[in-house]
Amino acid sequence: MMLSYFQRTKKEAEKTKVESKKEMDNYFAAIRDFERDRISLINGKVKFFQIGAFLCMIVIVIQAVALALMSPLKTAVPVMIRVDNNTGYTDAVSPLSDAKESYDEVVNKYFLSQYVVNYESYDWQTIQSMNDTVDLMSDSKTFSQYKTQITADNSPLNVLKQNNKIKVRVKSVTFLKDDIAQIRFDKAVLNTDGTLSADYSQTSWVATLAFDYKRKIKSEGERLLNPLGFQALSYRVDPEAIK
Repeated sequence: MMLSYFQRTKKEAEKTKVESKKEMDNYFAAIRDFERDRISLINGKVKFFQIGAFLCMIVIVIQAVALALMSPLKTAVPVMIRVDNNTGYTDAVSPLSDAKESYDEVVNKYFLSQYVVNYESYDWQTIQSMNDTVDLMSDSKTFSQYKTQITADNSPLNVLKQNNKIKVRVKSVTFLKDDIAQIRFDKAVLNTDGTLSADYSQTSWVATLAFDYKRKIKSEGERLLNPLGFQALSYRVDPEAIK
């Protein structure tokens, strides 16, 4: 009976020992799993911050490149303001090397200037040539207006005749719209030898002109004078106010 008790106690002790060892193994396994999870979490955070730092670096580089590209746009460009001593009119004058006019603007200014010079100038020897040029560069209504003006009793043709000339100097061309411009110019009466006439004062004017490039060119000769088909659709000239 006593032997049976000790054998049973021994077996229970061995069983308890086995169970305790199993519990310890489970405990240490749980600790290992916990540490493994902690390490994975830390590694994940490190990787996240590395990616974030890399993206921030890319953004900084992009901003630096953008600022470098935009720097020329912030360069201050000196502009010279020209003031007309007689009229007080001001306009901006860009040095030729710095001018950024478009091709169309340069072409428009050329034809507008040529039109005004031919319309407003006078020379007995070349009046027919100027008349033909104005005709070629005008629509029918605008040329009819010119024809009436040049043949009037008080026109240069009938007043100055062969004794004097009128010289026109274009000072500026300003666009009110893409197809409407104002041309400022001076007119001076010259003697036949090219000197200023003492009988007439120099005058300043502003021409307002609407235009397009739809004139039909019919011959090679016309194309030489007006290659792009420029035509004035309306023309008005007013004295420039003197301050």
